[in-house]
Amino acid sequence: MRTTTIYNIVHSELIKKGLNEFIDEDGNLVFFDNDHQFMTKIFSYDEDISEIVDDLFNGMKLDDPLHDDHFKRNFFYCFINRQINRQTIEAFKLELINVFMSNKTYINMVYEDLEDHILQKNISHSDNEQNNNQVNTGSTTTDNRSAFSDLPQSQSNLDVNDTSMSYATDNTISRNNQTNQQETDGSTTNVSNSENKSYSLDELFKSNGVLENILNIFDVKCFLQVW
Repeated sequence: MRTTTIYNIVHSELIKKGLNEFIDEDGNLVFFDNDHQFMTKIFSYDEDISEIVDDLFNGMKLDDPLHDDHFKRNFFYCFINRQINRQTIEAFKLELINVFMSNKTYINMVYEDLEDHILQKNISHSDNEQNNNQVNTGSTTTDNRSAFSDLPQSQSNLDVNDTSMSYATDNTISRNNQTNQQETDGSTTNVSNSENKSYSLDELFKSNGVLENILNIFDVKCFLQVW
């Protein structure tokens, strides 16, 4: 069984774009001019090549444009000479899209969080806010009264239950009235951030080949296993 390759697909699409690596627009022979050779475009992964590869993925992309470009470059150079495992390009694109969609979240996480996993980064954040509003009110009244009277000769004693003395030789009155009010209103906010990293060669070694494992999934699902 023999099917087309990624290289043949790219070669065909470049010709459809009106490019020619043998004769230029003026009819001059440019076969020996590297600037017009398709392989030069392939090596540089220029805009024409990027558009063709994006079309193979039906325009689907990773979340970060830089990550998307890096992944598709790796995909392109890894499988450029491999035979697709479908008889038509359309059937191949359907399978390629399916595999990409199934692994898109994982691929995004590999690109975005791989360094954090290698460094075993631990990030914590906490906010603590306290509001205090307190009012204390107090009142104290001290009332002192004293009176002295020389008893009349006709009266032998005073009525101690009577708080009022009509006649007094000496009358002393003192009153102390004190009111206290205290109000406390305040807020306290505490913010704490911490970040810890742990450097380990063992974790770095484990991360080696992560992208290759992802490409192996595309290899099994989308390409013939013949050499």
